[in-house]
Amino acid sequence: MYLKNLELEGFKSFADSTNLEFKNGFTAIVGPNGCGKSNVSDAIRWAIGEQRSKTLRSTRITDLIFNGSGSRKPVNRAEISITLANVAAGIRIAGVPNMAEEVKVTRCYHRSGESEFYINQIPCRLKDITDFLLDAGISPKVLTIIEQGHIQDIITSKPEERRILIEEAAGILKFKSRKNDAVRKLDSSRQNLERVADIVQELHRQVESLKRQAAKAERYKNFKTEIKELSLKLFSVKIRRLNAQLQTVEKELEEQTQKKTEWSARHATFENQIAQLNIEIEESLNRLNELREDIHKLNAQISNSEQTIAFKKEQQTEAKEDIASAAGEISRMNEEVESLSHQTVEQRQKLSETSQEINDQEIALKQIQEQSEQKRDAVQKNQDQVQSSERKVFELFQQSAGSKNKLTEFETKSQGIEVRKQNLAKEKEETQNQIHSNQSIFQERESGHQTRIDELRQLKEQQESLKQKVLDGSNEVQAQVDAHSERKEGYFNKSSLLGSLEKLRSQFEGFNEGIKSLMSQQNGERIPGIREVLVDVLQTPAEYETAIETALGDKLQSVIVNSYSDSMEAIGYLKNNESGRGQFVPLNPKSTPSLPLYLNGTEGVVGKALNFIECSEDYRPVIELLLRNVVLVQDMDVAMHLHQTPEFQGTVVTLNGEMIDANGFVTGGSAKSESSRLLARNREIENLSESVKKLKAELEESQLAIESGKRAQIELETGLKQMNEEVHQKELANNNSLRDLEQLRHEMQRLESRASTLDAETMSLSQELQELGNEKSSLKALLLEMEQKSQAEEESLVQQRTELEQSRKVLEEKSGEISGLKVLITSLIGRRENTLTEIKRLELQQQNLQQQIEKRESDRVSNQSRIVEIDNDVSVLEENVLKQSKEKDILSENAVQEEESLRENEDAQKQMDQNIRELSRKLQEITETLSHIEIKRSETRLQSAHIEERAYEDFNATREELSAAYDESIDEHEIEGTVKDLKEKLARLGEVNLAALSEFEKTNERYTFLKEQQDDLAESIELLHSTIEKINCTTQQRFLDTFEQVNENFKEVFARLFQGGKAELSLIDEANPLDSGIEITANPIGKSLQTLSLLSGGEKSMTAIALMFAVFKVRPSPFCLLDEVDAPLDEANVVRFQEMLKEMAVNTQFIIITHNQKTMTFANALYGITMEEKGVSKAVSVHFN
Repeated sequence: MYLKNLELEGFKSFADSTNLEFKNGFTAIVGPNGCGKSNVSDAIRWAIGEQRSKTLRSTRITDLIFNGSGSRKPVNRAEISITLANVAAGIRIAGVPNMAEEVKVTRCYHRSGESEFYINQIPCRLKDITDFLLDAGISPKVLTIIEQGHIQDIITSKPEERRILIEEAAGILKFKSRKNDAVRKLDSSRQNLERVADIVQELHRQVESLKRQAAKAERYKNFKTEIKELSLKLFSVKIRRLNAQLQTVEKELEEQTQKKTEWSARHATFENQIAQLNIEIEESLNRLNELREDIHKLNAQISNSEQTIAFKKEQQTEAKEDIASAAGEISRMNEEVESLSHQTVEQRQKLSETSQEINDQEIALKQIQEQSEQKRDAVQKNQDQVQSSERKVFELFQQSAGSKNKLTEFETKSQGIEVRKQNLAKEKEETQNQIHSNQSIFQERESGHQTRIDELRQLKEQQESLKQKVLDGSNEVQAQVDAHSERKEGYFNKSSLLGSLEKLRSQFEGFNEGIKSLMSQQNGERIPGIREVLVDVLQTPAEYETAIETALGDKLQSVIVNSYSDSMEAIGYLKNNESGRGQFVPLNPKSTPSLPLYLNGTEGVVGKALNFIECSEDYRPVIELLLRNVVLVQDMDVAMHLHQTPEFQGTVVTLNGEMIDANGFVTGGSAKSESSRLLARNREIENLSESVKKLKAELEESQLAIESGKRAQIELETGLKQMNEEVHQKELANNNSLRDLEQLRHEMQRLESRASTLDAETMSLSQELQELGNEKSSLKALLLEMEQKSQAEEESLVQQRTELEQSRKVLEEKSGEISGLKVLITSLIGRRENTLTEIKRLELQQQNLQQQIEKRESDRVSNQSRIVEIDNDVSVLEENVLKQSKEKDILSENAVQEEESLRENEDAQKQMDQNIRELSRKLQEITETLSHIEIKRSETRLQSAHIEERAYEDFNATREELSAAYDESIDEHEIEGTVKDLKEKLARLGEVNLAALSEFEKTNERYTFLKEQQDDLAESIELLHSTIEKINCTTQQRFLDTFEQVNENFKEVFARLFQGGKAELSLIDEANPLDSGIEITANPIGKSLQTLSLLSGGEKSMTAIALMFAVFKVRPSPFCLLDEVDAPLDEANVVRFQEMLKEMAVNTQFIIITHNQKTMTFANALYGITMEEKGVSKAVSVHFN
């Protein structure tokens, strides 16, 4: 398979349609920088599936469309087509095996954003194209298109990124794609399985619920069926009874109807007589109306005739006036016709002159065209000669360039051989001297090496001892550090807690809003007279805190003030600011007498509360006022006993916080007041402050101890480091000494071997130099001969081009004359056409005038005839008016007689009307009787119909079903009772979902279907796991096999390109070959083993090319485009590169974008890319064979 054709249109700088034909072998694409060569590479890359804009040297995809130039507008689409020849049969395209030898792939992109993809002119997807090309071994990601930067990327890329070369060679990219598809399907299947599982679980719940509802609905249906059967029997019996009643009513109705019929007959006779009179009256009226209408018509006819006579006389006057005007118009139009005839004669004369001139000019044009054709044939012949000469000159130039390159190559080789011979002679002399020198050095170094081994053994013993001391010291310091960290953590925790509590205390959290407002700092000052909150001025042991807090309650939040006036001021402040309420106690409260507390040595009494309070003497009066009658006891039993003692008049508080005051109110339970835990919080703050101070001191001591231990440890580690350095230096010296001895031994062996081969190599070089001299002599003679031929051909080409230019000038002059004659002839033809048009217009105008004259003559004759006709019509009309007046008088007399006959008939009609009214009254009475009977019959029928309708509405029963359900043996009352019981049972069922039966069936069917889907999904997940495992196994085996082949090829090709040296590929993680990166190790001849980053630019390129050829040997690509990959190579490496390409060309077609002349001479065909028009690329081809 190879790339046969590339078609570009509207792609980047290729604005016009461009077609590049490629043949198997080597095609070079050349041209100056910026002319669009690399756009050819981008076009192929884009056509085979590349989607990244950065890789295509653009920022967005629309940059691929020609964007216009100084002389051209932008186009709206870019289209690339590549044609692959010798395509193997059986490769699948969009799932269908290919049977054609050639496959054309087309990709098109519109500026509006639409993309189109075709394979053999058939629309397809981008995935179909990439799948087909992957199967064919073509991909934009690997070695199908290689740019200069890409060559460097092979070396500088990460090891993981180099895997794609081996993967492509192994043909596992499509397996990885399928694996990724399988993983995506696996994720999708898992999500679907989870979703289906949720739905199945929900449907299972619904099925169980609907199953219960369906059973209930089934019972409901059975009850309804039984009710229907019984109700239909009941309805059927009732309908039979109503039908019997209906028959009786029908019989009575028939008798009354017969009586009504007799009376109706008599009534009809009277009506017939009246109708006869009405007919006679109607006929008299009609005759009278006809007479009146005839009279009216005669009046109208007489009036019309009089109007017609007046109109005819007016028409006669108009006709006479028209005859007079027609004579003047006919005279004027005859004059116009004569004028137009003269103009027509003049135009026809002009037409004859113009036609003659056109014929003369056409004869002259034909003569000049024949002369021009002769000149054009001569020019074409000269042009063919020039092109033939140019081809000869170009061929001679190519042959000469090839010969010069070979001559330069021979001279380079000769110089290299001479230099090599001199170097060999010098090297042989140096080798002999070095062999003698190395023998004495080897003996001295061997004795010194043994001494250093003994010194190293003693140092290692001292090193082990010092290491143990450092380890012990390090463990001790670490233990101190761990302990210090624990103390530090405890210190920070308690310090943080203390800070939080102090902050809460400073903000008076837990206090009433009024206390917060008063005690918080406001502009740095409090209200004068306010001292402290009560809870802050007293202290008590922890075991009594609960009891004291219970005894004082909300009073703990009381504010101590200097005097009562200060209290009033504080209250006023709270009111004004709406800041809440507060309690206040003066520093010296009013003292009230109190009885001494009677304790009498009661067991369980702890003591008076005042005895357990510590406070400043300034606040002692306040504390005594609040707690002088409070006694602390062990528990509630003691409190109850003490309170019930008649002599005791105080408050009892237990240590757990229960309290009985002097009035007998008992307080207890677990709820805490707003003032609870205030004393405990103060105590906690105090304890935390002491603990924090203690921890801080301990931290400082442990920090000093750690610093001391670290200094000692540093001294030990410094000593150990010095010892390690000394041991390391000794080991290095020892290893260097050993390595030097080995190297010296190998060097001695190598020198001896080298000395024996230098003589043979010198003889070989002398023979090769002699052969090169002979070839140079013959090549120089051939080159001189070709240069002479080329000079002669060039002189001949210059003369032919001069003749061609002269012929072209003459041809251009003839073409100018032809153009002028054509313009003149066109102008004359236009003038002739205009003259013809004017003649036609004049003739048409004459015809129109002649027709108007004829018309006016005809109008004059017709008007004269019309005047005579009007005179005759007027005479006839006047006679008719006289005759119609006589007929009118006769008709008036007949109308009077008809009116008298009409009055007689109307009197007879009135008598008949009186008789028929009496008979109508009797008919009305019998009709009412019939109406009552009809109503009774209708009621019976309605009852029957109501029963049928109810049966239909309740049970959808037809009349036939009711008839079939009749059973005369039933007991209506019993049936009605049974139906009532069934309806009560039906009501007790409650709400029934009748749709549950169908819903249960549908839901159960869906549940069964989804359960099967769930099982299928689980099975597909297992199958996908198995597929992924198989893909991994296949991929791993192919990768490892291919990696070994590529590695062996890489070693071979590297040694060949570098004429020696070593290189190899290695897996970073051999245990995980599917994801392991690939490391490249290169060792050019004469250099030590080194990393790739230390290689020169040319060495990196050659190493990458070696790897590229190694991959090609395993899996050759059908075609490969190389974009200036030979740019960093020197002349010698270009030759080696070309030799490798020749070998690879057996299986791969190469397209090379280059500036190198050697590479150009190597190509079978050349394409030159130029920009004759700025911004627009154009291709020119040259084929050598």
